[in-house]
Amino acid sequence: MSVGPDQPEASADGPATEVGSRERAFWDEHVPALDYCIGEYRAGPDPNTKAMLDALEPLAGKRVLDFACGAGVTAAFLAARGARVTAIDISPASIEQARELAAEVGVEAEFIAGELTADSFPPESFDAVAGHYALHHVDLTVIAPIFRELLVPGGRGAFVETMGLNPVLSLSRSLLSGRGAVASYGSDDERPIDRADLNVIEMEIGKVELVTGELRFLRIFDRNVLRYRHPEVSKVLGRLDDAMLAAGWGRLSYHQVVVFTAPR
Repeated sequence: MSVGPDQPEASADGPATEVGSRERAFWDEHVPALDYCIGEYRAGPDPNTKAMLDALEPLAGKRVLDFACGAGVTAAFLAARGARVTAIDISPASIEQARELAAEVGVEAEFIAGELTADSFPPESFDAVAGHYALHHVDLTVIAPIFRELLVPGGRGAFVETMGLNPVLSLSRSLLSGRGAVASYGSDDERPIDRADLNVIEMEIGKVELVTGELRFLRIFDRNVLRYRHPEVSKVLGRLDDAMLAAGWGRLSYHQVVVFTAPR
């Protein structure tokens, strides 16, 4: 979360905004176990995370900001590819976990607990910015200009995101999520990225490209409704999603990679 231009500076005691305070409290309470994070890292990036990392290559020696880094798995992936990683998150508990993870898996990164503001880093501090389910938690009219200032000319951004471009999934989320047997994930203040958000990024930074490493449409039904309780059904739904991706229907995916490039 970031502080807007008409809002007070964040203090050392925590975020200045109510949303920021709620987000920090939520993620302080929902830090995954260290063993889980180690297992996720050692399993390697999922297809969408790999697509995000690939979009930022070459990473060796590049200065990369991992925005809203959470428990540090993405930061570890970036560092393992040779990036010089600075990772920031609003949740102190997440940052503590991220430091432990980096030490356990043998990578180096700088971790900072706090909100990203216009004064957090000097201009052109980074060759790239990255994140994993980060942008749909923030006000992009505030964050996008900060990214533009922090990136070097021609710098890249890539974020795995929850998307609101599929009308079926958007309607299902608004009507069914958290009701009855349908699971709900994430904090109360998040919302999927929509076309207006992408327009903000394009206006403030540069042209947006959407990349789908793995289509997650029927897989979301499997996750939220079936809860992966029927392995054979999961396989069928996954194959159907894969077939739709091969047919060029990546735009249906609930999770996509948002890629952008700063002007030179």
